[in-house]
Amino acid sequence: MTEESFRLPDEHLDQAKEIAARHRRRRSCRACSDRGWTGVAQDNTIVLCHKCVDTQAAYADWKEHVAGVPELKAYYHELFEEKREDAA
Repeated sequence: MTEESFRLPDEHLDQAKEIAARHRRRRSCRACSDRGWTGVAQDNTIVLCHKCVDTQAAYADWKEHVAGVPELKAYYHELFEEKREDAA
């Protein structure tokens, strides 16, 4: 699966939407119409609402979901790489 041809399968898109809804911090949000996401990108991934979603918690849950799906883990491999600090 090449990076340019990747399209998130709909069942994982639904999971991403559920994760976004679960991590909303506000009860009412006009930016996302109370969904937790503001749109769907061309690769069929959601754009989290920056106003009402705890993005760190949502990304942690997404990482957990991805870890259980080998095809997604291969595509999102950067989620599992340890951050290295370059020696200056």
